[in-house]
Amino acid sequence: MLRRRALAGLAAVLLVSCSSGDDSSSPDPTTPLSDTTTTSALPTTPIVGRVLSPERASVQGSGGRGMVVALSFTARDATVLPATFRLGGALPSPAAAIRPGHNPAFPGLVVSLSTTGTALGGPSANLANLFQIVSPALQLDGSVHVSAIWTNTQVDFGSDVDTTLVAYVVTGTAPDVVPPTQANIDVISNPLEVTFRVSPITDAAAAAAAAAAASASASPTTTVAGATTTSVRPTTTTARPATTVTPTTTRPAVTTTTVRATTTTPCTVIFLGTPC
Repeated sequence: MLRRRALAGLAAVLLVSCSSGDDSSSPDPTTPLSDTTTTSALPTTPIVGRVLSPERASVQGSGGRGMVVALSFTARDATVLPATFRLGGALPSPAAAIRPGHNPAFPGLVVSLSTTGTALGGPSANLANLFQIVSPALQLDGSVHVSAIWTNTQVDFGSDVDTTLVAYVVTGTAPDVVPPTQANIDVISNPLEVTFRVSPITDAAAAAAAAAAASASASPTTTVAGATTTSVRPTTTTARPATTVTPTTTRPAVTTTTVRATTTTPCTVIFLGTPC
């Protein structure tokens, strides 16, 4: 009798174990999943973030430029993830004067790179304002999805070096300088972190950069869109020394008439009867 009860109890335990295993293999479709490259646990934060690019341990860009950072954030409550469309910012153009700091189109975004140069504020600078593309989307289930994409056009983050990207979203407006700890800020997304390598500067890349710099320095003329610029070569006038010409005075020709004097020789009559 005791043996039968023990076997029945064991069967019940096995049945419960099998049932729970089936449930775990079919996750709730309403629960947002996180990227396995950024975190190993399902985030329970109001906003779920993913790193679409760069992949871990990848080599990004060419000659220290052109690395692509693509982030995505999803929230069930659209009010916790405010964002507006943005296209531009520091895209390659003569007017690329965007500086690091919070991004007005995505005010809660915080992004940092461990190799950010001192000219841009160092590793503690919030690079969110460098993102050229911000695009929100409303999903069928009422959730909001925000994409943020950025590529660098200058070698401001090192070359041939490993760098670590950290990104997350806070409530309100993000600080322009990333604090050393998150004690005084309200982080409402799972923190994203990925380490990758910035591409080395090759001889070809260095030559191209030098040619671009030389071209920029040799063309100080600012070109305004829609205007035609005409280059006028300076005209050099060489002054020849003046030659002083002495005026010639023309005197009237004087005609001299030489009148020969007539000499009358007295006629001497030698012979009579001969005319003189």
